[in-house]
Amino acid sequence: MAGIRKPDVNEALRTELTETIQELLFKTHELSFEYSTMECEKLLECPLAQKAKEVFKVVKRLNEITKKLSPPQ
Repeated sequence: MAGIRKPDVNEALRTELTETIQELLFKTHELSFEYSTMECEKLLECPLAQKAKEVFKVVKRLNEITKKLSPPQ
């Protein structure tokens, strides 16, 4: 039985995906600074803050997945 092969992925598509993920991570990083420095007594009750927190969780998971896909350095 042959070993498991990774599916071939078009290099341009891989580059576009990588750049898009990097942009998303950068924008989320900026958002996290804004979120963490907000002066709001009821921050945890704010719908926008709750959605931002949800986004941070998804981006963190995405970051963990992309680390697994990256070749070892």
